[in-house]
Amino acid sequence: MKNLAQLLNALNGFTVKGPTEKPVSSIEYDSRSCQEFSMYVAIPGSTNPPTDGNAYINDAIQRGAKTIVTAVPDFIAPDDITIIGVPDARMALSRISNAFYDYPSNQLRIFGITGTNGKTSTSFLLKSIFDATGEPTGLIGTTGNYIGDERIAATHTTPESPHLCQLLSMMVRRGIKNVVMEVSSHALALHRTEGIRFAGALFTNLTHDHLDFHGSMERYAQAKKHLFDMLPKEAIAIAIGDSPYSYLMLSDTKAKEKYRVGRSNAFDIIIDQENHSLSGSSYRLTFAGDIHEFQHTEMQIVSPLIGKFNVENTSIAAALAHLIGIDTTTIQHALKSSEGAPGRMQRIRLPNGALVLVDYAHTPDALEKSLSTCKALLNITGKGRLTVVFGCGGVRDTSKRPVMGKLAAELADNIIITDDNPRNEPSEAIINDILSGIEQSNMHKVHTISDRFKAISHALTHSEDREVILIAGKGHEEYQIIGDDIIQFSDLETVKNLISTIFLSQHGGNSHA
Repeated sequence: MKNLAQLLNALNGFTVKGPTEKPVSSIEYDSRSCQEFSMYVAIPGSTNPPTDGNAYINDAIQRGAKTIVTAVPDFIAPDDITIIGVPDARMALSRISNAFYDYPSNQLRIFGITGTNGKTSTSFLLKSIFDATGEPTGLIGTTGNYIGDERIAATHTTPESPHLCQLLSMMVRRGIKNVVMEVSSHALALHRTEGIRFAGALFTNLTHDHLDFHGSMERYAQAKKHLFDMLPKEAIAIAIGDSPYSYLMLSDTKAKEKYRVGRSNAFDIIIDQENHSLSGSSYRLTFAGDIHEFQHTEMQIVSPLIGKFNVENTSIAAALAHLIGIDTTTIQHALKSSEGAPGRMQRIRLPNGALVLVDYAHTPDALEKSLSTCKALLNITGKGRLTVVFGCGGVRDTSKRPVMGKLAAELADNIIITDDNPRNEPSEAIINDILSGIEQSNMHKVHTISDRFKAISHALTHSEDREVILIAGKGHEEYQIIGDDIIQFSDLETVKNLISTIFLSQHGGNSHA
């Protein structure tokens, strides 16, 4: 229990109607979760069109809420109900949540990672490094939340502020010191991370995505930039300099230490001597002379992760770890053994010699990078064709669909277009949008199989030695959203099961990652 009067110290510019000397048992933004003495914060929902939290105030009161926080303070309530009027209910939710859980971020060293692609992979790489020091690490992100080795299922990349603060509070009680957090643009725009104290921030890249929410690339970029604007002066800010948005991210940040990492001598931390194969990558990371404490330090990195984008992910993880004082040997050993995040270019070798890669690539940039990586590695071996299985989500950013179709047609030898969470949009409409980006001269490459299981089965059944099959879009996800139904489905498990039915039952043999 907390005292309402004390919690109100976290707010600025609010009005009060009703008593303030009362207990608060929990902070809720869903009226159905309210109980005796809950505080209900009436926020707009994240659906499109958004629901209005104010419509559920009476329900919250009936369930036991005694304090209501709202941007519509003229609500008439019983005498024992306190109405707190605020200019922004979401901002108030974050500030009160931090106060309710005793500002847990002040007792942790939290490193936020933002960017369109690479957040999840980089967070797992950083966790691997921190774990290698012998201290259990917290991780908050798309594939789940971790307290040491314990996994807690996640519903958002970055949780709503009450859940986020509760999770951080649990980490404090469990003795966690370092936390790695994926920070999404939605979370930043919706103030979920307001009041969180970050010790550092990493920026991976910014490409076409979520424009149905942000409206433009400029607003999308500004949402990402807010993470760096939040940093205190003693924090560290690192950006992949190859992204044209890196300068925007680091501009105006209060962080005194800010660095760009990239494949140019103009950057503070330099990537060179890259080598790539289907078994991984290696490169040299050099800290330039003007980084006084680490001037001309060199670090050889070897990783089982494939592709240039994973060089970028490992490089900023290694750079941050080195700059906060973790020794080179620990960083190298951790990255050499880390398989990264689940569903990120996850490899499965088929008995016939083909290689399947399951990847989360669901944006034009991510798909292009994954396909280009596969193509480049096939060119090294000199043989083999590239097949891609992918789709686009329904009732979401439609403008990226033809772009992804065009990219697939330009880079892959075979294309299988299928479902990827069609939701309440007809599968045929989504597929037709993708097809609209493919020139007629490339249509001979294309198969359309809306059933994702059948699409993957088709790819495996027709595979051949040295072929690379990229199954893109869902990665770690274990469901398909069709209509209003959430159906259990995993690309990875589907491939493993099909190996048994297509290959092993007929021919025997083994598969391996």
